[in-house]
Amino acid sequence: MLQRLYIHNFRCLQNFEFKPGEASSALLIGKNGSGKSTLVQALKIFQAIGRGSNRVGQLLKASDFAWGRTDTPMRLELQTVLDGHVFAYTLALDLPERFKELRVLEEALTVDGEPLYARELAQVTLQRQNASQPEARFNIDWHLVALPVMQDTSSTTPLGTFREWLARMVLLAPMPRLMHSETVGDTLEPVEDARNLADWLSGLLAHYPAAYAPLSAYLQQVMPDLRDFRFERAGKEAKELLVRFKVGQAQHELDFDALSDGEKCFFLCGVVLAANQSYGPLFAFWDEPDNFLSLNEVSHFVTALRRGFHQSGGQIWMTSHNEEAVRRFSHDNTWVLGRKSHLEPTLVRSLAELGPETDLIQALICGELEP
Repeated sequence: MLQRLYIHNFRCLQNFEFKPGEASSALLIGKNGSGKSTLVQALKIFQAIGRGSNRVGQLLKASDFAWGRTDTPMRLELQTVLDGHVFAYTLALDLPERFKELRVLEEALTVDGEPLYARELAQVTLQRQNASQPEARFNIDWHLVALPVMQDTSSTTPLGTFREWLARMVLLAPMPRLMHSETVGDTLEPVEDARNLADWLSGLLAHYPAAYAPLSAYLQQVMPDLRDFRFERAGKEAKELLVRFKVGQAQHELDFDALSDGEKCFFLCGVVLAANQSYGPLFAFWDEPDNFLSLNEVSHFVTALRRGFHQSGGQIWMTSHNEEAVRRFSHDNTWVLGRKSHLEPTLVRSLAELGPETDLIQALICGELEP
């Protein structure tokens, strides 16, 4: 459960703090250019670190500083609750004169307020789990993030638990036309445009075969004529995802490629829900889940995501400009992002703070809703 996200001096996010608390789902709304996509880019940095990217130059560049203000450090902070423990991670970076690449100024990970490790510039201080053992100190290149390179033999340790949670963040802005039926490998780490959906589905079923049942049940709710789906060997390493439909005694099997964009999104939604149930709780961010859907399908789609994460744990944030999607959230779990101009930072406020009397849809249509 991601409880706090703080971003400073990153693009249009300056002294930006978002605290959804215990909400299992949240809706972020605002005009184009308000900072919603920038928020996703900040989350992608955390995800990339969890997946092993440690070179600062691969994560950020000088142009990511807000309005070119390289004289002020950039700060990324995240706090989440995992297995009842509060994890807080901080990463601060700067760009001194004559440096071509950002360097790590500070980095720290605490669990329930106790430091797991802390870092200032090149020196990392690692706390021992046994209080009787002295802390360990070592140096690291100041252009490398320490978290991915910390030696850890088990994913069940606090360090491994947090790193795996970051790696398994689901950050989606899907492009259905890039989703294909062929897979040549298994993964539990989907990419943003979901082009590796078949790999993710294959990895999910390989590691958690029981995930087939809830996934199939969801798909049959939204596509009642769906009979089943399967992977068929299509070469030495490749497999093809096939989908079979049946009406009465007639049935027909199609390549996944033959499905419509909206139907591919149904599959993606089902995999998200099954993954959260099987190896979650996960954190997910879906940018405009109503894209590619017909108007009468949006309500069910968004409600299914909200209900699934509420029942199975985990947390999902969404953005939307669609009236039907917006109506599926209450004032208490809707947040408004906005900024007055491109030269000012993004602000965020809960819709509940703006007043329960707000006619949300009319305010959105008229462009009158500001944080």
